[in-house]
Amino acid sequence: MKLDQIDGKLLNRAIDIYWAHAYRRKADSKRQAPKFPEDENLPKILTGKHPFEDLSGGPQSVPIQGGALPRVFALRLGNDAYPHMKVALVESYFHDEFVFSVDRHDTFHFEPDVPGYDAWCELKEINRILKEAIEDAWHKAGIPTLRSLREQRFKRTELVRNLRADGQSIMILDDDESRAAILKGILENVGFAVIVGPPGPKPNPDETVVREVMRNTPAGVSLRLPAEACQNAGDVKDLCELAVAHRVMLFVLDVSYRTGQGPRVASALRLNSVTQEVPILAIYSRRDFGPDPDLFDVALRRPYRAEALQALIEQTLFRRPGGSGLHRAVKG
Repeated sequence: MKLDQIDGKLLNRAIDIYWAHAYRRKADSKRQAPKFPEDENLPKILTGKHPFEDLSGGPQSVPIQGGALPRVFALRLGNDAYPHMKVALVESYFHDEFVFSVDRHDTFHFEPDVPGYDAWCELKEINRILKEAIEDAWHKAGIPTLRSLREQRFKRTELVRNLRADGQSIMILDDDESRAAILKGILENVGFAVIVGPPGPKPNPDETVVREVMRNTPAGVSLRLPAEACQNAGDVKDLCELAVAHRVMLFVLDVSYRTGQGPRVASALRLNSVTQEVPILAIYSRRDFGPDPDLFDVALRRPYRAEALQALIEQTLFRRPGGSGLHRAVKG
């Protein structure tokens, strides 16, 4: 949706839906959701006094031709368990195409031996479930999300050409189904063969159990989930088998893959003789620690434009003189 098509009425609807999910226990009765003038569009709202944070660009963002950087406007609203969750309007992938997104603001990665690690994992799982519930409710209400962008752009076969690059493929590793599908569409549209790897294992408990814990825990009491975190992220046997079957020449790996264990997955791919020479492009958020150059050949920070992604892939794969040689794919 174009920026000037987003008005106060749509903003208020999106915030009301967010609020109903984020504050089920209504612990703070004095706190109220912000309201915006219904007849004003977002550009006008942003010119006055407003609680939005402008998170556009950044020193590590990659501009497209002309120097334009993706725009992001965020509204910090929190939830029952965590004060930093935000409603974000993100210009993702396409110029002046904005979607509503829940910014969990919790993608900080810690080693398991850090004190409080288990509680932090539990909080992140609560935030993940809330994010999915809110974005699903937005989609059903007709509010633009990554899912609706995906359906508009890539469920039309005429947008996807049948060109393929030298019979080899790119593997996308991302737990977010909509993000992975959009990436797949973008890359197929310029001629690459693309495979989406399996999403990472989720924590053991059924989500209905998690929701019950969230719903029934009194205000002020620590939320505890009856589960361990994900399975061993370092087990990449399934990924290596897929890489061989599809002659993978590049991994596009989101660092949030396998419940935030993307760097461990990358390390395992580097140590495996089958995939150790295949380059890895890391996708990370503005709150992640900087990408490790020993693990990743190149990195791109969200949000970004499709052109930036394509340029980095081209630089990574066709870096030999003359652009005629690809990096070596997996060893069969």
